[in-house]
Amino acid sequence: MTRYLIINLFISLLWPTLNGEYSLNALFTGFLLGFVVLAIVKRSYGRYFLHATAFLLYVLYAILQSNLKLAWLVLGTIFSPRIKLQPGIVAVPLTITDPFERTLLASVITLTPGTLSVDLGQRDGGDVLFVHTVDLKDPAAFRREIKENFENRILHLHRLQADMADTGRLLGNEERGVQ
Repeated sequence: MTRYLIINLFISLLWPTLNGEYSLNALFTGFLLGFVVLAIVKRSYGRYFLHATAFLLYVLYAILQSNLKLAWLVLGTIFSPRIKLQPGIVAVPLTITDPFERTLLASVITLTPGTLSVDLGQRDGGDVLFVHTVDLKDPAAFRREIKENFENRILHLHRLQADMADTGRLLGNEERGVQ
């Protein structure tokens, strides 16, 4: 996947040189052109890139949504003293095993306002990520939200990347005559 992204970036940089127009618009056009060409040649690259972009957009949406929710909670506690925040730490069992993906999950959780990845540990024989949240009403719903919204999306990207690597290995072996 990295090789195709580097090729795409190279095409993006080459496009303004070929056209003699050095602008951000020309770089974007070159990147888009490179993406289309590479997606036609290697469809799994196109699928992976689109899903990775969708994940990034979802993370930005989650950050915005958490900002609004946290602002509403803080304003609620300021104007209505009866409303109390219920901070807590929840152990979220992990399906992800790859260290980079665990770091990505912890980072995304920490980026969303009102949550903080605290520690990675063991519980009941499995790995768990301890997450602090500002307002914890239902721990089970909070766990489910993290698993469905972030962990499952990261696992899906991992599967797409693994499929892409497997396809490349299969094609490489067939070209050499190995079956």
